[in-house]
Amino acid sequence: MKLPSVRAILANAASQGWEIHQINMKNMYLNAKLNKDVYMRPPPGYLKPDQKGKVCKLKKSLYGLKQAGFEWYETLCKFFRKIWFMQSAVDHAVFFKHDEKSSTVVSMSTDDMAATASSIEVIKWLKDKLRKRFEISDLGEIK
Repeated sequence: MKLPSVRAILANAASQGWEIHQINMKNMYLNAKLNKDVYMRPPPGYLKPDQKGKVCKLKKSLYGLKQAGFEWYETLCKFFRKIWFMQSAVDHAVFFKHDEKSSTVVSMSTDDMAATASSIEVIKWLKDKLRKRFEISDLGEIK
């Protein structure tokens, strides 16, 4: 997420009297499935003596893989589309949802999320949706 986006989102939320909460995504890369086959050498002691020369096929992304960030980003975008959020054309790490009852803006930076909404009920709804799909740490109001 871009710093000017963060400033604009927080300034708007503060001027509107919106809720501003912080959420941390746990083990984010493990939430992303790999779209291509990736193999790795097994860690020392993992294989039995008769399995020498075998490799491991990864099913999920791991920290350190070149494609890990991309796969996580794609997983996150898919999640937000599923719950009817739009993606900002200016900053692709910002997602928003507006309807006649409420407004919500979420900005993402790797595994940290700042969620702003016009009411606490919307923040709770968003956190519930996130909990159903990912393991999160609810850090409460932003500090």
